[in-house]
Amino acid sequence: MMIQPLGSNRPLKRNLREQLVEQLGSDIVRGRLQPGEVLPNEELLLSRYDVSRTVLREAFNVLSGKGLLDARPRRGTIVRPRSEWSQLDPEILGWRSDPDEPMTDSLDHLMELRRIIEPSAAALAAKRATADDRAAITAAYQAMVAAGHDVPAFVAADVQFHVTCLRAARNEFLLPVTHAIRASLAASIQITNRDAVRNRTVSLPLHNAIYQAIIDRDATAAREAMQKHLDDTERRRVAALRRARTAKNAASR
Repeated sequence: MMIQPLGSNRPLKRNLREQLVEQLGSDIVRGRLQPGEVLPNEELLLSRYDVSRTVLREAFNVLSGKGLLDARPRRGTIVRPRSEWSQLDPEILGWRSDPDEPMTDSLDHLMELRRIIEPSAAALAAKRATADDRAAITAAYQAMVAAGHDVPAFVAADVQFHVTCLRAARNEFLLPVTHAIRASLAASIQITNRDAVRNRTVSLPLHNAIYQAIIDRDATAAREAMQKHLDDTERRRVAALRRARTAKNAASR
């Protein structure tokens, strides 16, 4: 039996518990269920979603573990404050980055995180990358080159390039941040990298500078090249969002 969403019509998948976790988690992260809001009682939820009590409670346990829900006897199940969410949890990041409903504030915050983390990570990668790391970075960059005017292929290679650079920094505490960077890229690139010509004439040379600096083990150049790339990314993102707002306002008149 397919679970009927509480606040959206997004198609659901996988087993019932995973469906329910995704739906309720997305409703919370996307703001359809607000912090402090009390969920309907258990009997109503069982009827609404047509699941067993076991499935419902397992889903609540998963969401509680992510810091999204607080379930207590006699008080009910409450959506927890945003400050208590596991913000770098891969699923929470995935729910944030719904391409059909871009969350500008979250993308702003993720871009800030990238500016803080990625230049320093690129410098570390230049110092610490193993032969396997350099091979992975080379493969990702070559995939960007090979993508030509195929935008989806370019985007996929772009994401992989940044992920491999972060891993090459060889700092285990950066691994959770990798999920945030991946989520940020997946969402923002949908906005900034739609122009195949600009991808090749602007974005690719900027990535080449990062690539060469890491391969040459030049930490200072790697840091500066990554910062220059992120500056360009932010300019493109802001301009794209401005165009989208202008088009939306014009259409609503």
